[in-house]
Amino acid sequence: MIHEFLSKDERQAINIREICQRIIGQSRQVSTTPGQNIAFSVDGPPIYLPSQQATASALVVNELIQNAVEHGFDKIKRGHVRVLLEDGGDVVRLEVRDDGDPLPEGFDLARSGSLGLQIVQTLVQGDLHGRMHLRNEDGEVVASVEFPKPSGA
Repeated sequence: MIHEFLSKDERQAINIREICQRIIGQSRQVSTTPGQNIAFSVDGPPIYLPSQQATASALVVNELIQNAVEHGFDKIKRGHVRVLLEDGGDVVRLEVRDDGDPLPEGFDLARSGSLGLQIVQTLVQGDLHGRMHLRNEDGEVVASVEFPKPSGA
């Protein structure tokens, strides 16, 4: 699916909310194991981004959802993974939240050693020119990403 977006005309704006819904649809089918009951949802407005930013965002969201399912629900068999989108005008904020297992005490994103999280950080910093944070908050693990939205998008 992400390859499909890579091949789109770079001038074409792509709705990242729609991409997130499609990623969640695929995650339901391929990420969960028998006996798991994980709900997935996307909340927030449609946000239109240039093809390159939408593609990087899709890769980030996909990896964060996979990470949430793999690590948050390794032992816990039910829960919820939510993608939250916010259009701040000149800034896009996206979060992937899960109510699975919390991050370990003293978790440090910079020293995590996770290849998936390293890829996400590279995409966020290099392609999106943004920043990422990963934390426990109110019984959830929250991966938050913020990046500038190009003018006119």
